[in-house]
Amino acid sequence: MTRESGTIDGTQAAPAALPTTRALGLLVICAAQFLVALDLSIVNVAVPAMTRELGFDPGSAGWVLSAYALAFAAMLLLGGRIADLYGRKRVFVTSLLVLGAASMLAGAAWSPTVLIAGRVLQGLAAGFIAPSALGLLTASIPEGPQRERALGISGAVLSTGFVSGMIGGGLLTEFLTWRWTIFINVPVVIVAAALAVRWLPESRVRERSKLDVRGGLLSAGAMMLIVYALEEAGPGTSWVSTTLLLAVGVGLVLLFVLCERRSSSPLLPLSLFRIGAVGRANLVGMAMGAAHGGMLIILTLYLQQVLGYGALATGLAFALSGTVAILTGTFTGRFMQRWPLDRVMLFGIAVTALGYAGLIALPEHGGLWLVLVATSIDSFGHIIVVVASSVAANNGVPADHKAVAGAVLNTSQQLGIALGVAVLTSVAFAVTAAQGGAAAPGAMVDGWRWALALGTLVILSAAPLAIAMRKKLRTS
Repeated sequence: MTRESGTIDGTQAAPAALPTTRALGLLVICAAQFLVALDLSIVNVAVPAMTRELGFDPGSAGWVLSAYALAFAAMLLLGGRIADLYGRKRVFVTSLLVLGAASMLAGAAWSPTVLIAGRVLQGLAAGFIAPSALGLLTASIPEGPQRERALGISGAVLSTGFVSGMIGGGLLTEFLTWRWTIFINVPVVIVAAALAVRWLPESRVRERSKLDVRGGLLSAGAMMLIVYALEEAGPGTSWVSTTLLLAVGVGLVLLFVLCERRSSSPLLPLSLFRIGAVGRANLVGMAMGAAHGGMLIILTLYLQQVLGYGALATGLAFALSGTVAILTGTFTGRFMQRWPLDRVMLFGIAVTALGYAGLIALPEHGGLWLVLVATSIDSFGHIIVVVASSVAANNGVPADHKAVAGAVLNTSQQLGIALGVAVLTSVAFAVTAAQGGAAAPGAMVDGWRWALALGTLVILSAAPLAIAMRKKLRTS
């Protein structure tokens, strides 16, 4: 075990850590990840109340949602590298405190500008929290059964946070006020930061290297443009402007790759993708994110616009699949102890595709039971794949790139979600328009069926990637 200046070498486990200490550290990490996922979804239901009270222009209300996602995606790579260089615990705790302050600002907002500024600051903080949290987890727990169980719990917590946001947003908005959908972060942040200082060990790279600021700016600009273009793509949006933004974003990605190749201290060492199955695991994460993100949007619209449920009832409809996610995450690590990782991932992909494909039969009336059953099956398989891909994406990664590896995985998933929402909703709109528009009976539902069929194919496209991992994974 190597100790340097009170830090832990991320290639090995925390030194002689008591099980209770390590469990408390994992609890703190999971609490922070829960908040990151929660903030992605909790304001969805509250947006109408926010916009009415603060006087938003109709066209700018969507920024309440996208401001967080854009800032989050833009900061992931830079946040991961800063955590690796300057201390994952230090970055983690500092970012938690920034998230708390940003939540106070956004919750107390007196104008649209202040609310959006607060959401941007929340996203920036989350962009540092997510990779530093995963870096702390993988640096303090060695590869093998313990890490697989920990990643399983972490994956369940992320899904729970997202679903809890959909349910909690409706409850808080209905019985308190929309401001509590944001203020709810503050007590959790205070407790998590205090426990992190006490129970989490510090870890960083052994040798301090220069921070690649140029690479950070290029990656942030590229992610912001690409995610914005994908989120804004769809009905009523000019494809010319969307294509232009995507082209500029891709151009920045190419320039980023060129700069990283020439840099002596790159923000994202491209050699990372040649380690084990890191590259393939991130592609799997992107595919699963695309299918899942598109499905959630479609089902939310279906439950409200076709079945006539309110915002709170819609959120509660996802409670069953959220419960399945929690239970699945707790024992997925045991799956990976019994069977090879690629087989576990293939099994998860097959189950996910089975549940997802069931949604292609969405009826025009009385489809609640189908939604409950299909999303539960999908959630069971989805969490297995998410956990397995997280393990594969960190398999064999050296200690000095733990947080960056976590940032890359988060970036892949966020890009996948943005891409899935844009493509699947656009397909649904095109089919609906071709059949007479939303006013035509069944046309809207038919559009969603075609989009969900495409989502099923996206899930199945991950199967060859999982098979290709077989010889790339380093055994522990």
